[in-house]
Amino acid sequence: MAAPESEHPTLSQPTELSGGDYDPANPPDRLRVLVALGPSTYFFANGRPHGVEFAMLSELEKYLNRTRPKGRAPLRIQYVPVDAGALLPKLRDGEGDLAAGLIPVIAGAGHLAEFTVPYLNERWCLVQNRSKPPLTKVEDLGERAVTIPAASYGRRVMAGELASVKVVEPPLGTSTEQLFAQIQRGGDTATVASDYVLGLWSQRYPALKSQSCAAASVPVAWAVAPEHPQLLSVLNRFIASTGGKLASKAAGDTRRFLPKDARADAPDEMSSTDKLGFFAPMLQLVAAANNLDWLLLAAIGQRETKLQPMTRKGGGPTGLMQVNPNTARKMGVSNPHDTEQNVTAAARYLTYLRRLFSDRGITPTDQLYFMIASYNAGEGRVQQLRKKAKAQGLDPNVWRGNVEEVARRTVGQHLLDYVSSVNRYYLAYQAADRSADKREASKPAR
Repeated sequence: MAAPESEHPTLSQPTELSGGDYDPANPPDRLRVLVALGPSTYFFANGRPHGVEFAMLSELEKYLNRTRPKGRAPLRIQYVPVDAGALLPKLRDGEGDLAAGLIPVIAGAGHLAEFTVPYLNERWCLVQNRSKPPLTKVEDLGERAVTIPAASYGRRVMAGELASVKVVEPPLGTSTEQLFAQIQRGGDTATVASDYVLGLWSQRYPALKSQSCAAASVPVAWAVAPEHPQLLSVLNRFIASTGGKLASKAAGDTRRFLPKDARADAPDEMSSTDKLGFFAPMLQLVAAANNLDWLLLAAIGQRETKLQPMTRKGGGPTGLMQVNPNTARKMGVSNPHDTEQNVTAAARYLTYLRRLFSDRGITPTDQLYFMIASYNAGEGRVQQLRKKAKAQGLDPNVWRGNVEEVARRTVGQHLLDYVSSVNRYYLAYQAADRSADKREASKPAR
């Protein structure tokens, strides 16, 4: 992104809790939710987020917007995917307003967070292939080990029952759901899982059977930082309003999207297409705050960095969107090296450019071309090109075949290639988005 040649207005930042509490009379513009990245809770399919926690939180977002004061932009949830084991520590450190990840409320957790009323009351059980001899109690495993991922809540929920048997950890990064796949194929693998998660995957893995469950059920809830008691009250009212069907509806909404390999890749393992999915919630949030199409932000990010944040602290363009720090400051953004602030600066600059090229004689298509060209070369340079086009008898309000030709002769082919490349990505993303919508609409109602 080129530095702007003129002073830009400073736009207001989206409001968030930022250490305060949720005020229903003046609610924030967004909530930061730490969500467990996993093949049941929060994952990406076809570039879009899914998962039971995503489904439940989407319902929460709708609920909060139904009572939002008139004239306010809709509240958006900002999803912050993290490992399940990091949910409560990161919540305690102020990195989110609430944490979601099928969290059981067990002894010792209360010093880290407050918990909502439960949206589930769950049993944890041993899980093995139904062809194996039945287990009436854990000790019936004999010399067989129970394989439990280090981050699994089942290890703590069933600590008493597991004390008399051998417990082993699978390779780092293996999920309970991947163990399900191993059990489906046969062998001696046994693990521990909740009835809810097992039920979610039961159609995919029909050979699984739960046996020898913990004596007592355990409440499952969302966690909230202690300094947000009003937010806790709002969440409790929402959960109560769902009539006990929140989790079951989420399972129904999620089941058909479950990843085929039971994986939810970490960001550094994703392809460029998957990275679009990973960044989609943030891009959508920032775009909505600036009345932009998030797919345009995605297209520019793909062209600038292939959606791989490139941090440079020497003064040059930086971050996912390659924002010039000087431009970021003029857009009211103090830290362009932070990914979200970087995207915010880019979105605000594009909003400014859209206003700049909003003359009555400029079509929406040409407005977009001028915005993209200015993002790369600076709006002052593009305005100069328009003046030269007019002086040469060309139409200054039309990019193709007019201002474009002046740019080719005076700036060079690289600017034309940039505009063409971003436009190509943008059209491809739009086509993919339309295809996904058509596929969704064509599915029979359940």
